[in-house]
Amino acid sequence: MARFVYEFSYKERKKLRNRILFFVGLFLLIVGLNTLIFKFLLFPVVVKSDSMLPRVDQGGLLLASPIGSVERGSPVVLKPQMKEKLGAVSSFASKFVSFVTFQQVQDFQRGTNAVAAGNVLRRVVGLPGDTLYMKDYILYIKPAGEDHFLTEFELSDVSYDINVSGLPEGWDNIMGAAGTMEEVTLGSGEYFLLCDNRTIGVDSRIWGVISKNEIAGKALFQYFPFSGFGGL
Repeated sequence: MARFVYEFSYKERKKLRNRILFFVGLFLLIVGLNTLIFKFLLFPVVVKSDSMLPRVDQGGLLLASPIGSVERGSPVVLKPQMKEKLGAVSSFASKFVSFVTFQQVQDFQRGTNAVAAGNVLRRVVGLPGDTLYMKDYILYIKPAGEDHFLTEFELSDVSYDINVSGLPEGWDNIMGAAGTMEEVTLGSGEYFLLCDNRTIGVDSRIWGVISKNEIAGKALFQYFPFSGFGGL
């Protein structure tokens, strides 16, 4: 009887150990796959302002990808300016929790770094070699090798609208997010990014040009709210 109890107990312990090893291995596999997906294929983004109206509302949830070229007219996500380093597991957990909670729970950071760490969505309007200027919040562009200026809308393969409403009567458009800008030529690897909501957004009019390595990825589509679901 004692021998039977011992053998039974051993077999049960062995089964339990195998179950634990299976679930630990499965968890590590899921962590690894999701880390690879978030890093190399897709990552979630929450839009924290109304700077990309009328296409993307404040609170819009997007998926972006680090894969692909930077094209004129494409909405892109800039890399965080300040980001506290997280370990691999913490980084995965942060992104996973953020995604499944529709970005209502953000990454595991505290203090001022967390405020400055958020991804920023802007639209690529000027490419390397472009000469450009702004008038009445519309960018006019002469691509490298061309003789004439065209509007940003004529050159872009992506259809989009801008918002310039809400300004007080008699507003001087050189104030704030300026609606007028002198001619400038972009160098190699330099991009000019603008908000769609031109009267309030902060973009290359204030930051200056953006380099390619400051761009985290291209925003592909919005998945929430459902009223705005679709490609960008």
